[in-house]
Amino acid sequence: MTVRAFTGGAGCGKTHQLMQSLNDHLGTAPLGDGQKVLALTFMHGSRRRLEERLGQLQALRGRTDCSTIDSFAWRLVRRWMSLAATLGFSDVDPNQYERVCDAAGSLLQIKEVCGWVAATFPVLLVDEAQDMTANRLRIVAGLASRLEVFAAADEFQCLKEELRPNPACAWLAQVCP
Repeated sequence: MTVRAFTGGAGCGKTHQLMQSLNDHLGTAPLGDGQKVLALTFMHGSRRRLEERLGQLQALRGRTDCSTIDSFAWRLVRRWMSLAATLGFSDVDPNQYERVCDAAGSLLQIKEVCGWVAATFPVLLVDEAQDMTANRLRIVAGLASRLEVFAAADEFQCLKEELRPNPACAWLAQVCP
């Protein structure tokens, strides 16, 4: 699948380019029956803004699932709990965000799990990608093996010192054409 990244400083048009590219893609590869765009971000405020922007795209007509990456990870782990247990995640608590994301990243390395997600969500949109820890990035990288990915990131907006150099921005630079 393809990863498209939009990076740069605040106000440079990342979100506009992200939405335009997604809209163009949907024009040539429309969603099938029962399919949606999975939209992930790190914070609830950016999730609400992303949901609003996606609501403006006619090609989607409400066919999105906009969530924080932690919430998506927990839904995935909860759905595949017995498989997660066989991978060593038998005692995952929903409030252990890094551990939940680690479990979700491990699950997405399994072809059938990733295929299950791809059947409903052939497209992944990630906003504020610079805020992803290694465990969260592993989720996106796992999904990138089967989904079309559109991501926006601004390395300079990342306020966590431990995310410098930024793993998400480095990964995007590596995988994008």
